[in-house]
Amino acid sequence: MKSDPFQVFVATVNKLGRLPKGFDPRGRRSDVVFKAIFKAAKPTVQEIWEIYTQRRDELSRKLLNNKQSVVAYLLGFHLANMARAAELFERSDKRHGWRKKLKQKKVRVYDIGCGSGAMSLALGIDAEYFLIDGSGPLLDAAKLLAAGSGLTAKTSRRVIEDLDPKQFCSRPGEDTVHIYLLGYVWNELTRNNPARRKLLSIMSRHVERNEQALLFIAEPALEHMSRPAMELRDTLCAAGYEALYPCPHSNHCPMLDRPKDWCYSEGEWEQPPLAQWIDEELGMNRSRHAGSLFAFASPAMQLAADETAVVVGRPVREEGKERYKGFFDYLVCTSGGIEKQTPKSPKQVIARGQPYREGK
Repeated sequence: MKSDPFQVFVATVNKLGRLPKGFDPRGRRSDVVFKAIFKAAKPTVQEIWEIYTQRRDELSRKLLNNKQSVVAYLLGFHLANMARAAELFERSDKRHGWRKKLKQKKVRVYDIGCGSGAMSLALGIDAEYFLIDGSGPLLDAAKLLAAGSGLTAKTSRRVIEDLDPKQFCSRPGEDTVHIYLLGYVWNELTRNNPARRKLLSIMSRHVERNEQALLFIAEPALEHMSRPAMELRDTLCAAGYEALYPCPHSNHCPMLDRPKDWCYSEGEWEQPPLAQWIDEELGMNRSRHAGSLFAFASPAMQLAADETAVVVGRPVREEGKERYKGFFDYLVCTSGGIEKQTPKSPKQVIARGQPYREGK
């Protein structure tokens, strides 16, 4: 029986977190202990949240290099990151059935820049996991979460530019599927060209050697972080990868030709009560979430873009015009480019990243 990922999360926070002075956890319920730890860590949670969302110029490799900052990161980001990753895996598998391709094969999962391991935990398949990050305390937390969730995981404290591409290839005679998870990594490498080149070298080798590989990428749904991910998407497709999600094709991304647009997906998350409580404490609501999410397959996977028209935007109309049709249009990405479509049922809004199927 698989462990409840939320309960594993609570147990990990309770194990790593620092209790307020004078608080005796003996005989207390796990949620009571968890809330006490959160309240003690709340100022740090808020500070790290601001750094990641508003003051990214202060972001450094040293930010999460102690246990208490890692606990604050878990409290502020881990669950929402898992929810977005789960959306990416579910939607891309629904369209392409990549999970069926993994049956009776050896699967290796490389979570590069793994952080708390949120993407690996959301993936949750039977595989050999490699959790790679430059922060020792983050890796310790990721290892605890993985073990509690029943994943077989090895950890490696290394920076991306020091990775050896030869370690990521199939061994002779192996029928191996290599899965790469890049969660909120690419945007942090803006000024690290050696790391970017290393990642592209590692992933392009699978195409060159006709090996089976899947790539899953998650980035924040912000213009200045999403557009570089869109450019990465074009680079991977030019290297031979097939775009599986959200794209209907593997040609040049037409949204890159629209300087005011960027591609991201939207989803909803049925939050556990404690997750709702965290949001209330932080003054936010993450029951709805967004992220620039992408999935790719090497040619050896025998998967291809399916030409499914996908909603990529909802530009708002001028107030008062054509009220009976709604206040927005859809921007739809098709195999022929970007089209604008008038919503037929504006009260049933299609989320970004979902197939456009009105009237079908």
